[in-house]
Amino acid sequence: MKKLIKECIIVAKKAEDGIILAKNRDRAYDPQIEVVHEIIDGVEMVYLRDTHTDWSEGMNEYGIGIVNTALMVGFDEFEKKIVKKNGAPAEDGRRIRKALTNRTLRDTIKSAALGGVKGHSFVADPLQMVTMETTKLHKPKITIVDISKDNFVRTNHGFHYFDAGYTKGEDYKSSKIRKIAAEKAIEDANTGLEIVNALKKQHYKQNSPMNMRRDTKKMYTSSQLMMNLSKREFHLHWFESKVDEWEGVKNRLPEGYEPKIKIIIKKISI
Repeated sequence: MKKLIKECIIVAKKAEDGIILAKNRDRAYDPQIEVVHEIIDGVEMVYLRDTHTDWSEGMNEYGIGIVNTALMVGFDEFEKKIVKKNGAPAEDGRRIRKALTNRTLRDTIKSAALGGVKGHSFVADPLQMVTMETTKLHKPKITIVDISKDNFVRTNHGFHYFDAGYTKGEDYKSSKIRKIAAEKAIEDANTGLEIVNALKKQHYKQNSPMNMRRDTKKMYTSSQLMMNLSKREFHLHWFESKVDEWEGVKNRLPEGYEPKIKIIIKKISI
């Protein structure tokens, strides 16, 4: 039985060109993905969507963005199989899209927390950020952080809840090493693009699970998301050999509408 494992890296940093949220999205299957640009409840937003599972994350016109990485991995591993069998979408995708319909960071955080978004989440706007950590067994732990002074990285082990996510073995070791590597990688990155490019680096043999950009038989990085919240820019880098189908940008904006968010897509051939 093939498992769906989600072992991603999320980072946040105040760079020279703005407040940056970024992510390496790792999968054990070749995803089908699209970028959707639309208005929901009067709010313009752009989000990456996995069309297998309905997973989504992105940003809105107010510069509010959400990135997320999994905890309680055992609960998530069979997500794709469940979706294919029952046609039930992943609830967190819908919850994140709902949270992005809010116009203030406070209301976005409240929606994400009360809505039940699981895992590690960074929720930010151009001025401030919170980290949120929750699982099906843990209540949301919301922490206001100073992104102007510190960088932030989360992988797949608990930060506040030490019994969440991976807690032992090679998976835990990988999660810890990838977190340390990402912290070092983004330290000297000065722009959003430098951050996402730094997260592409591999410091171990290609098939090592310790690499930030994974490329093993079990797990590989299928795409990278980078959002400049200050400039309202949404960047997606997707790896041609790791994505089953790139379904393009779905522009659902009204005719004649002038978008506030800029989308930049880059196909990576490695």
